Formats: sequence, C-alpha cells, structure tokens
Amino acid sequence: MADAPHAPDEILRPAEPPLVLCPLGFERRAFLRFGKLPVVTTGPGADAIRRAFAERDRWPVRNPRLVILLGLAGAIDDRWRPGEAATIAAVHSVDGSTCLEATVPGGEATIVEVDRVIVDPAEKRRLAERSHAELVDTESWAFAEAADAAGIPWAIVRGVSDDARTALPPEIAGFVGSDGETRTGRVLAALMARPTLLRDLLRLARTSRRAMRHASFAADALGCLEGITLCAPERPLLLFGGSFDPPHRRHATVLSAGMGALQAPAAIVMPAAINPLKAATPPADPEARLAMCRAAFAAADAEFPAEVRLSRLEIDRTGPSYTIDTVETLLRRHANLAGAVRFLVGSDAIRGIERWHRWRELLACATPAVVVRPPDTRAAVAEFLRGFADRSGFADAPDWLLDIPPVELSSTDLRAAIARGERPEGISDGVWREITARGLYGFGGGR
Repeated sequence: MADAPHAPDEILRPAEPPLVLCPLGFERRAFLRFGKLPVVTTGPGADAIRRAFAERDRWPVRNPRLVILLGLAGAIDDRWRPGEAATIAAVHSVDGSTCLEATVPGGEATIVEVDRVIVDPAEKRRLAERSHAELVDTESWAFAEAADAAGIPWAIVRGVSDDARTALPPEIAGFVGSDGETRTGRVLAALMARPTLLRDLLRLARTSRRAMRHASFAADALGCLEGITLCAPERPLLLFGGSFDPPHRRHATVLSAGMGALQAPAAIVMPAAINPLKAATPPADPEARLAMCRAAFAAADAEFPAEVRLSRLEIDRTGPSYTIDTVETLLRRHANLAGAVRFLVGSDAIRGIERWHRWRELLACATPAVVVRPPDTRAAVAEFLRGFADRSGFADAPDWLLDIPPVELSSTDLRAAIARGERPEGISDGVWREITARGLYGFGGGR
C-alpha cells in the first residue's frame, strides 16, 4: 500500500559534515579544486591511516557523519581503465577469504590493500586471482577497520591511475614521503639517471589528474547524503516516540546517550497523536506538543552525536499511534532501514510490551532499546528481559538493555507543578515559552 503524501521530517540538529581523508598531498589538492568537504592528508600506507584515527582530536570535524577515503588506486582487473573513478563496495583480504563491506550502498568495485606499490602486470594479475578484487591500494583495509572500530560510517572512492596491463616505473615507490608529499629531489635524481622516465611520468600524471577529478566529484556527492541514509543494522536509526507532554531536558539527554551507545547515524523524535496505552490521560494538543518538541530538541544542551529529526508522521495519521504502523511506514520509505530500526523505550513500558498492538510483528522488524526508569533497577530489568526471551522466543531480548544512566522523569509531576503556577526544573526556555503562550496544563488559569 502506498503511503499518503506527508510533510518531510524537520532536521532539528544536523549531523556534522563528512570528512575526506587523502593519503597524498596531491590527492588533497586535487579534491580542493572540485570538492567542498573538509579534507586532511594522512600520509600513505596502513600505519598512517591508523595514526590518523588515533589522533581524531586533531580532525577539523569532531564527529563526521561519514568518513571518506579518497585517492588513487591501481587496476588489477581489465574492467577498469586509467582516468576512471570507482566507489568501493567492499575491501577484500589478500587471500580473498574475507571482506569488509562499505557503509554506503551502491559501490561498483572491490579493492585489496597491499603494503607496497604493485608495478608489474604479472604481479597484478596474480593478486587479482588470489584476492578476487579489481583495484589495489595501500590503505583501504586499515581504513575500513579503523572506521568500523570508531563507529563511523565509511566510504572509499578511488581514481584509477593505471590499468592492469601496464607496468609502472619502479622508481615511483620512493617518490612520496611519509607525510604524503612528493620528494622532488628523488624525482629529479631519477630523471637524471633515466631521462626516458619523463614520458611515463607525464602519462601517469595526466591520467591521475583526470581520475582525481572524477573521484573528487563522486566523493563530494557522498557529502550530500543525510544521516538516515547511512543507517544499517550495526548503526541503526533510533526512533524516540511518546506523548512528550511536556518534553523535559532529560528526554534530550537520554536520546543523546542512546544514539551514542548504538552509534546511530540518525534519530527521529516522533510525538504521538494518541497514545493507545494512555487514552485516559488526554495530552496537550498535538500541534502544541510538536512545537514543544521542536523547542526542546533543537536547542537542547545535550550534545547529539548525529542527525536528529522531528516527524509529524503519527500526528498526521488518524487514530491511535501504533508503533508497528510507524515502523512499517519508515521501512516502506527507506529501503536501507530493513533490520536497522531501534525504538527507545523505558523499562516500565517494555514490561507491558505484550499489550502493544501487533507486538510480535513489531519486534520482528524493529528492536527495542531499553532504558532503566526508577524505581526499576538494571538487575531487575535484565531479569525481566531474560524471562521474556524464554517465554516469547525473542532470544535477543537480554541485549535490548542499553548501558546508559537511568531516566528519572515524570510528565504527570511536571504538569501538576505547572498547574500550581511553578516552572519545573528541567523545562527548557523554549518549551516554557510554548507552555505559557498557549496556556498549557492550567498555566495562568484561576490566578
């Protein structure tokens, strides 16, 4: 069934931009001509990539929503020609037995990392046969491992500098220093020793410039991807639904902590129109709660590690706000979210999960992310989840519990305080303005 037309999500807190890592200074300067993303030079080789990730505090972007390895690679398969650019789908091990798949879908090439420049066509052919890869470089495996370990979505874009059948000048292995810059003295010495080398170097320079131009455009296009498109099972979308009646600062801090624990590239704040389990407690007007959420999460003191959106999907849908309906709509709209949706839920609510609408179907397509709410304790919640796993068949239930601080807040207490004419601690300035301007929760009444 097709979805009805809908208002687009508001991006309340955009993620930080992607960061481009170029092993060579030449590659970085080429990208700066065509691209608009922040970029750093790491130096060539796997060790340089590992150092770059170990020194992330020096990056110009603290929490990039995507990290892109950009530079040149050699072809070891006849499919690729010099001057072309390839987005990498997977990095293969040298023996071809394992691979690391890129976060960003749609890559069209495979690559293998080696510890030196491969100059001989026969060696290229043997490497292709062993690894089942199409391109070769000296950084890709280390980069993919480091990005995965850091919990950062990653992509690799390579410009093809040489084809599988062409021999490279053996001298080029010594032309680049550990800082990624060309050793001019060594180049001049090599030319003096072998003047015919100039022809080969000029040809290589022409194809490399063309390849970097195409690769730079491809990398810059990846910078336009929104956080929700980078979600995957290991880096899920975090759905935060509820009445938010009213939203408290602790709502923002628990969302931030949950995103960090799950390495979520995006989260959606989803105010409910009608909470089917709280029908006896009429909430504030849905538009008022949407406005309060906008004020609460857009200006929150919490440091969100990635993109935060506000959706009116449930407010615009008639009838009770069932989580299963919301998740199914999200899965229809975003194919990459299959197996990649977590929904944030308090321990009090998870104890009643079997009363939720179509709860088994919900748990089959989205996974709870459980936060302890006092008077519950972590030990008690863990025991409940183990018992639920045994009787329900959802064996992963014990893993639903997030390792973040307990959440202490009660919207009922907040509303009562407001009705008494008090401003409760934890209500942000923006939310308080909405409450007072709209006269919510009895504010201003009878005084």
